Amino acid sequence: MLSQDPFYPHPMPQPNREDARDLLTRLYRDIGISAVAAALHVGNEAGRQPEPMRKIEDLPAILRGDDLAA
Repeated sequence: MLSQDPFYPHPMPQPNREDARDLLTRLYRDIGISAVAAALHVGNEAGRQPEPMRKIEDLPAILRGDDLAA
């Protein structure tokens, strides 16, 4: 298909459909890799033991609710 512009009588460049497919393939691969990495991270977090809770005596008086002024 020739260009309608009289100063550019050369055939118009056509989009390369293979490039679009390659970009989509790369996008879906990156999404898949990210999903697997997120799932592994969540799996690792679930396997960890929670830290022990602090005793109330270890907290500062203001956080315990004591109205004592030091």
